Amino acid sequence: MDEKKNSLLIVDDETSNIMVLTHILAADYTVYTVKDGRTAVKVAEKQLPDVILLDIIMPDMDGYEVIAELKKSDRTKNIPVIFITGLSNVEDEERGLSLGAADYITKPFSSAVVKLRVKNQINQINLTRQIIDTETAEKTSRQRSDFLSRMSHEMRTPMNAIMGMTALAKNASNTEKRDDMLEKINSASGQLLQLIDDVLDMSDIEDNKLRLNSSEFSFAVVIRDILNKVNPSVRKKQQSLTTDIDPSIPDSLIGDERRLTQVILNLLTNAIKFTPDGRSIQINAFVREVLEETLTMQVEVIDHGIGISSEQQEKLFIPFEQADGGVSRKYAGAGLGLPIANHIISLMGGEIWVESEIDKGSKFAFTFKTKLIIPEVMDGEPISLEGKTALLVEDVEINREIVMAMLEETGLQIICAENGQEAVDYFSSGPDEYDVILMDINMPVMDGIKATLSIRALEVSSERRIPIIAMTANVLMSEVEKYIEAGMTDHIGKPVDFSRLLGKLYYYMRENQ
Repeated sequence: MDEKKNSLLIVDDETSNIMVLTHILAADYTVYTVKDGRTAVKVAEKQLPDVILLDIIMPDMDGYEVIAELKKSDRTKNIPVIFITGLSNVEDEERGLSLGAADYITKPFSSAVVKLRVKNQINQINLTRQIIDTETAEKTSRQRSDFLSRMSHEMRTPMNAIMGMTALAKNASNTEKRDDMLEKINSASGQLLQLIDDVLDMSDIEDNKLRLNSSEFSFAVVIRDILNKVNPSVRKKQQSLTTDIDPSIPDSLIGDERRLTQVILNLLTNAIKFTPDGRSIQINAFVREVLEETLTMQVEVIDHGIGISSEQQEKLFIPFEQADGGVSRKYAGAGLGLPIANHIISLMGGEIWVESEIDKGSKFAFTFKTKLIIPEVMDGEPISLEGKTALLVEDVEINREIVMAMLEETGLQIICAENGQEAVDYFSSGPDEYDVILMDINMPVMDGIKATLSIRALEVSSERRIPIIAMTANVLMSEVEKYIEAGMTDHIGKPVDFSRLLGKLYYYMRENQ
């Protein structure tokens, strides 16, 4: 099979010039041709040719403007540009070279000169690529060699403990000593199993085969189970482990419980490992955003451990490169957990990051998206909302009547406001009287966004935050995001679906109890 040809982009508004240059170069290179500057920029961005041959005098957008646009883009700024033009003044050549052109050929040109000058650029490009490829291959080889060496060490360490303690346990006559040995065998077996799981996960990631499985789970149970697993290590090191879990996190979520547990457990295990005896560790979890049925959460693991240098932070989430050799040897571990966690979190629609300072500790934080379970109405049976009060903010009378009729049998008391200013007045006079606000957006006097901002300002000194649900015909995601940024809790589109409205009311009022 022939090697892939290098490619050229020829830009000239004269068909005859394009034909001549194509005839000279097409035998040796893949050639793209365009007849105007704007198309040239688009084609260069898409095809990424190795070299661009560019005329200067062209209508609409000349060659100088084209090269200026190419240099603005990260994708095209390093493509060598050779001007081929009838402009032969020194000033024109100086201008072209000052804009970043690699060469300058004047018309009429010699076919031999064009071939040689293009070949010079192509040779330089290929040489640079060869150097980069060689360095990359050598770096990858070093990384993998170091990784295999570390893996051999990490596997042999627990295996040595298992084999050694098993041999000792066989001959132990003291029950207490035998139990201690069996406990150490169990611990080493767990380390070895975790290492094998990490290697398999890393293999799946490299083959793009790691997938998430969604099911209903409880975040509170996830945290409880994780704490149960790490508490023995925490007690052994006499550390303090505290949690601050946002009470507004729903009881039931939809997502991959096992993978979420894996990420949090990895971060917490690292925090325990790298935090000296007697110091504290904190887990925080809170709701970042609610959009429709999607909940975005943030989880933080904060320790007062040894900290991580800026240089090390840049490598933490890169496979085979993340660990400092000295730290790895002192604290043990193959160092695959964070790259795996990074990939899992990206699959969950979130991101992971670290903030750290040497000798002062670290904060690892990540966001992830999960689905809410919004209850809907079964067999026409209405949900019981007796004793609850909603503030309905809607300027159109017929719309108010529709919502009130929908909710009539639920027992929900509804107070109506005809614009945002009325809603703010009602709320300011009795903020504890309402359990939820249904807020239209486009209204006279004061719109729903300004009203929401005003209501949130009134809540500054209060621990209570009332749910505000945007209820509007504006359903574009860009608009919905504006409502959330203004402080609204959720959104439901018009025409209003009764089951969705009822489900959201039940969900938010239950959480607000």
